[in-house]
Amino acid sequence: MKRQFVAVLSTVLTLVTVSLPTHAVELGINGHQGTERETQGYEIYVTDNFSRRSPFYWRLGLSRYNDVFVEWNGSELEFPMNHAEAALSYRHPLFARSPTMRRLSFEFQAGAAVSLTENKFTWAELDEEKYFSESGDISAFVALSAHYKVSSNISASLGIKHFPDMSEFGSISSAFLGVKFNFNFGPTYYGN
Repeated sequence: MKRQFVAVLSTVLTLVTVSLPTHAVELGINGHQGTERETQGYEIYVTDNFSRRSPFYWRLGLSRYNDVFVEWNGSELEFPMNHAEAALSYRHPLFARSPTMRRLSFEFQAGAAVSLTENKFTWAELDEEKYFSESGDISAFVALSAHYKVSSNISASLGIKHFPDMSEFGSISSAFLGVKFNFNFGPTYYGN
């Protein structure tokens, strides 16, 4: 699984930096804590705005959630979930007099996650199988986050992410905390 993860991430990064007219790319990682019991996870992503100074961003990433719970036949089961994700977002900076507050921005995000894992439970006594997710299942999600620019190349983020319906697992929500790094490729512009 780790080799697949590295291969997909390398492919995504290569496509983004080679095929798109990027001038800067943000690479980030978020740690997630689910609202249900022991559900935890992380995501690694790459993002950029569509044009210089545009508040609209695209985002590609990979995520993993451990111990996602589902109830079936009176039993509570837990499975890992791996996703490839794509999203569009709008980032709104605060316009304030305070230099500290000007470093803060809010992001509204909507996207889709494609399942990379197949989660099946086999009930041996009844000779019955139940698929809770299959590879290729698509689930929509929304997220709301706040970003604080620590320096010109590093930002911290805090937010919530919600899947209204993730395969057979139902709705899943998580809070996340992360960091992102900004890498500039093109010329630096000063002034307006």
